[in-house]
This record gives sequence, C-alpha cells and structure tokens, in this order.
Amino acid sequence: MKDNKISNCLVITDKDLIVSLVAQGFPIIEIKKDQNQNRCIAYFENTKKLDEAVLAFTNKNININIAEYFAADKRVRTLLHHQKLHHTILN
Repeated sequence: MKDNKISNCLVITDKDLIVSLVAQGFPIIEIKKDQNQNRCIAYFENTKKLDEAVLAFTNKNININIAEYFAADKRVRTLLHHQKLHHTILN
C-alpha cells in the first residue's frame, strides 16, 4: 500500500539539488534511507513550481543567497546524518 503522504511527491536523491530546493523554501515531506544503495531519498511535494525549480537548477539558472544556501546545506547534512544514525540503530 502506498503512503498517502508521499504519493504525490517528487523523489530526489541528489544532495546538491535537495539543498538548492530547501534553500529556495521547498519543504522536505519525508526522507528515507535507500535500503539497496548508500543514499537517502528525499520526497518533495510535486508541484509546477517545484518542477520549474528543478529545471532551473539543471540549467544553472537560479540565484540563491549564499548565506541561505550554506544554512540549508547544514540543515540537510544534519538531517541526513540523523537518518544515517537512525538507520544504523534500527539494523
């Protein structure tokens, strides 16, 4: 059964893209450890605005305040570290 919270989400595994989206104000809906690979999977609400932000990131067509980017990077790294610790403890 598919989780309703993540059923309409865009799945992203690239850390730089995750940080960029967080810095732009897109909230992470959920984050999970990929059991088959050494990575985390972040879920963002799938909207037209998010699609545009992903495309702008891909085309290197975004302007983000550097302080906000570094703050977002720190928050994302903390979340990923917590996810890694949580996964390690449960296994």
